[in-house]
Amino acid sequence: MDKLEYALRQIANCNLCEGKGVFYFGSGDYYDFEDCECNTYGIIFDETGEVIFDNGLLSEPELLMSGEAR
Repeated sequence: MDKLEYALRQIANCNLCEGKGVFYFGSGDYYDFEDCECNTYGIIFDETGEVIFDNGLLSEPELLMSGEAR
């Protein structure tokens, strides 16, 4: 199992952030977010759960070609 796959499974199984990898704070125009402790690599997801930034765990062309998201 590679690092990205392990990290995605760790985030998906987290009860603290409910599989989102981050905590969002605020409302309206003022907000902030903080990585959950399960998201050790700082992976960023879009609203559908697709990986948009993997912090170098998988290069971008490989990510786009393989469809790695979950």
